[in-house]
Amino acid sequence: MDYLIAWGLVLLAGLGCLGGIFLLTRAIPSPWWRSLIRSLSAVWLLVPAQIGVVDGYYAPAFIVALFEGVFRREGDPDPALLILGVSTAVVLLVYIAVLILRRRRNS
Repeated sequence: MDYLIAWGLVLLAGLGCLGGIFLLTRAIPSPWWRSLIRSLSAVWLLVPAQIGVVDGYYAPAFIVALFEGVFRREGDPDPALLILGVSTAVVLLVYIAVLILRRRRNS
């Protein structure tokens, strides 16, 4: 039960951060860049990674990478960073595919 409460708090905090990011990026004139920044922010805030010390429990990947890399002497942030890298690559590939499809449609 505590685990679900913690993820609920992570979700609420992530949505609050995304609200702030939406406000901060509203002045960006390009809708493509604005939505890319917003999408990457959502992915980085909410993608889970397994906690290295506790089997079977997950936390946001950027937090796992931070704690494993900075605060643990023998920590291994590589799995969490790999998850963040792959999720970033997926978002970028989707945006590139949409950009190519729009250019083909407009031609």
